[in-house]
Amino acid sequence: MNFQDMTSFDKFLTPSLIKIVYWLGIAAIVIASLITIFSAFSFMGGGIKQVIGGLFMLVAGTIFWRVACEGIILSFRIYDRLTEIRDRLPRN
Repeated sequence: MNFQDMTSFDKFLTPSLIKIVYWLGIAAIVIASLITIFSAFSFMGGGIKQVIGGLFMLVAGTIFWRVACEGIILSFRIYDRLTEIRDRLPRN
């Protein structure tokens, strides 16, 4: 991507950035889940509920984050397909 593409908005930067944001989000979810799970062993009273909560956060958070990022990328792919269709239509 060159400077002209970036300033004319012919190509979007977000689809490339969302992949980086996705992996950063996954790392944050894993770290938060591990902190939740391990804190159950360091504090009295958390116990099994906190371990189950941490595991749930890991699974549900990962799935939710993936769906959210796919939704963002999907909007850009729809735009790309629509421009391809427009370009294939005969001009009047």
